[in-house]
Amino acid sequence: MLAIEVEYLMGRAIATRIDERNLAEWPPHPQRLFSALVATQAELDLGEPGRAALAWLETLPPPTIAAEPNPAYRQVAEYFVPVNDEALHSGKSKIDFRHPLERRNRQLRYFPAVVLADPIVQFQWAVDDTSHRSALQALVENLSYLGHSASPVRACLRSEASAPTWVPDDDGSEELRVPRPGRLKRLEAAHQLRLIDESAQPPPGVPARYARPGTPTSVFSPRALVLAFGDGPRFSLDATQPLLSKLRAMMLSLLDIDIPTVLSGHEADGAPARDAHLALAPLAFVEHRHADGALKGAALILPRTADAAVRRRLSALFAVPRKLQLGSLGALSLRLLTDSAPELRALQFEAQYAAAAAVWASVTPMVLDRHPKARGPSAEAIIAESCHRIGLPTPAEVRLGPVSAFTGAAPVFQHQAQGKQTKGRLLQHVLIRFPEPVHGPVLLGAGRHLGLGLLRPLRQGGRP
Repeated sequence: MLAIEVEYLMGRAIATRIDERNLAEWPPHPQRLFSALVATQAELDLGEPGRAALAWLETLPPPTIAAEPNPAYRQVAEYFVPVNDEALHSGKSKIDFRHPLERRNRQLRYFPAVVLADPIVQFQWAVDDTSHRSALQALVENLSYLGHSASPVRACLRSEASAPTWVPDDDGSEELRVPRPGRLKRLEAAHQLRLIDESAQPPPGVPARYARPGTPTSVFSPRALVLAFGDGPRFSLDATQPLLSKLRAMMLSLLDIDIPTVLSGHEADGAPARDAHLALAPLAFVEHRHADGALKGAALILPRTADAAVRRRLSALFAVPRKLQLGSLGALSLRLLTDSAPELRALQFEAQYAAAAAVWASVTPMVLDRHPKARGPSAEAIIAESCHRIGLPTPAEVRLGPVSAFTGAAPVFQHQAQGKQTKGRLLQHVLIRFPEPVHGPVLLGAGRHLGLGLLRPLRQGGRP
């Protein structure tokens, strides 16, 4: 066993997520540790032994991680920080004669952090090779900080494993960046380039899927197929159910014959499917001060138990761009995304809808499976049953109302719900607090297969 133990000496870890700069990264990604060790090697100049140790380390499989599973997240504030002084050039047509402090531009910066009850993190590999241990020990023991320089650390090598809280898992719903063979050379090349151009950045690297052992998980897979909307009419969240109904009808027509139950949602005799099946979900611009609820795409979400062949068949439908015909409204262009982390945040399904969290809130209203009654089951009990149906525990707290907790999400009365899934049923936005973090995606209620009852983690103090 090889383990690198890192202790955050200030009891906090300051590091920003690569995809959302106002959120703290936790747990620290293995690639962040590797990059810090590469920087330490450059400072110590251990020569070939140090470099050989790093080249060996990058060939190891992703490590397990033992770290505090649910730290407190510091409330994030916006800071406008002066940038470095710019030289005055006599050749410019205009010269700014103000004081240098007045000439400085100010750029928006965030300093998100997690506050730790247990400040120790351990990265663990099941290896018995000790040939690089002395050089690696010198690198590790001279590691001074991990993430921002305001979070100094003490580090050392260990030979004993701790119980992991994050483990590599191909079906996991969290992605952590890890070093791969060749990463050392890419970091060295990026350093040389930065000597010429300070704006140059190393490539983001390769993600690996991780899961938390023992964390409750919904029946739906986090590895959704994402369709981006292109040319055509624009829609917002209030059109979710009728629009996704048309998309589902188009898909079934393209599949034509021998449609498996996991895609059709019906048994061979026409009865509703007894097990989880394909769900469609809207991907919209929400949770931003300028959010307007505009639909940017749709997610095709299979159950975790779906066969790989089913996923390939579904992908094949959109191997070429398609157009969804909408009658008098025209046609909407559909394009299957192949990038797991698209630039448009609304289309980052896994990051936005599948991460583990204890508090979830609805983006589209939930269709309650039954009407609450004074002497019958309460709304809270009905929602608890819906959670059990997709493999999640009984909520510790449930709140209902006509308005979503997310900016940009349409209130209940604006939704154009139609069809047997919603007729005569109660629609409500919900906020659910589970007794422990659960893995998404979370889709609840009678309309969950057509975009209603879609929940996402609710950030609290800069965390999901």
